[in-house]
Amino acid sequence: MNDPLIQHGEFIPATQQEQQSTPSIDSRQHTRHSLREDTDKSIVLACDGVTVSLYQSTWHGNKAIGIANIKDIGLGGVGFISRSKLKHEQQVSIAVDDELIPIIVMRVQVINDKLNFIGARWAIEDQDKSLNIIKRIQALSDKSA
Repeated sequence: MNDPLIQHGEFIPATQQEQQSTPSIDSRQHTRHSLREDTDKSIVLACDGVTVSLYQSTWHGNKAIGIANIKDIGLGGVGFISRSKLKHEQQVSIAVDDELIPIIVMRVQVINDKLNFIGARWAIEDQDKSLNIIKRIQALSDKSA
């Protein structure tokens, strides 16, 4: 009964505790190229980028669900802002030159009560097709500049 509940040496000092690494939020395998003219400007106020339509595939066909403003692109995917409420792992399409390009949502970050930043990967496996899409989006960005 007089034995202490905690014995000396039972705890490891904080400086010696094993550090657990947390996985990086940004798990991209490829770098992204920014389409923004001024990356220092708040993304909420930024009017640069390439605006495209978003579509959801349904059994009736493709349904427009909103618009997206592409802020960056790369071999791994695309980053854009949108008012559309998209979910992680949701498959949607973006319209580039009247062609629907399938993407899979990988990250949703709330910017404010109306806007979300969406990170998505291309749902196509062919790297040549991805490069072609990137070139077309880049060309649209150059036209709007």
